[in-house]
Amino acid sequence: MAWGFVMDFPVPAEEYDRLDREVGPNPEGLIVHIAAKSGDGMKIIDVWESKEAFERFERDVIMPAAEQAGMVPEGGAGPQRDEFEVHNLRT
Repeated sequence: MAWGFVMDFPVPAEEYDRLDREVGPNPEGLIVHIAAKSGDGMKIIDVWESKEAFERFERDVIMPAAEQAGMVPEGGAGPQRDEFEVHNLRT
């Protein structure tokens, strides 16, 4: 079953763009990724084939890239996510 989240990412668009370049092409398991400016940061909406696919990406790709860019907060915890299982998806 597809899984997704909505997250407020407290970085300006320029920092998000730098991190996005580090991440590279679409990772395995990603169905859709949306990033939009929201206040002083970014609103992120992702849908993945599974939560496990996202967790692999987070562990193996996004966290190392964020650490390299100096974007991991003290303690290593990222922003809170509002997670959900997808009931219906149209693309």
